Amino acid sequence: MAINTAMIPKTIHLCWFSDDPFPAEIKACLQSWKKYMPGYTIRRWTMADAKAIGFDFINEALKHRKWAFAADAVRFHAVYTEGGIYMDSDILLYRGFEDLIPEHGFATFNEKIDHEDTPLALQAAFFMGEKGNTYCKEMTEYYRTHHFEKDDGTLDQTVSPMIMAAVAEKYGARHSTEILRLDGFTIYPTDYVAPRKRYDRKDVTFARHLVNHSWKNDQKIGRKIEKYLKHKYHALKYFLFRKY
Repeated sequence: MAINTAMIPKTIHLCWFSDDPFPAEIKACLQSWKKYMPGYTIRRWTMADAKAIGFDFINEALKHRKWAFAADAVRFHAVYTEGGIYMDSDILLYRGFEDLIPEHGFATFNEKIDHEDTPLALQAAFFMGEKGNTYCKEMTEYYRTHHFEKDDGTLDQTVSPMIMAAVAEKYGARHSTEILRLDGFTIYPTDYVAPRKRYDRKDVTFARHLVNHSWKNDQKIGRKIEKYLKHKYHALKYFLFRKY
């Protein structure tokens, strides 16, 4: 059945498969969404929602507790079937970005800012698209037809920015420090949405990906300690100092 297209709706999608409450740093991020994008509905995709999609890739990733890989498939399905904006839950906004939302098609951000011969990688943590857009259709079809469990027993842990780049190159996408406007496809520079540990905040930076690493194995003692310390740090920073 064909998907009817329309302008990008005021919906922000996020994946959160756990029944646990949001930690302090995620609450701060969601608070920034509500503050700078008023009037937008936050659509949470749960474990049940993910399983209901029916992709083998998603179900296999969930079975192995590889939440991020399951979320990779869910996010493109979400925007393809409903339209809107996808953001990882650890995206912190500094201001609104409605001026960057395309009327039609798809838009995302370059994940790298290095010299011009750097291989293309796109931002899977933050993208926008209208319902039924061609790019999300291709990404959704990739995950629908692939398995997370390979025939040799290993897991396909190819990161989504690489898959996104391979699909985008068919549209003529390439690594660039400038805005690329292609046919139904826009790529904004890295500085617009900056990763915490790699890039400074600049005048054009309207958001930061905190890279909370919620996908890491929670069963490991080191990871539990890391999460506890990070939680205490962010609780102090965001809720006592209100430092956004």
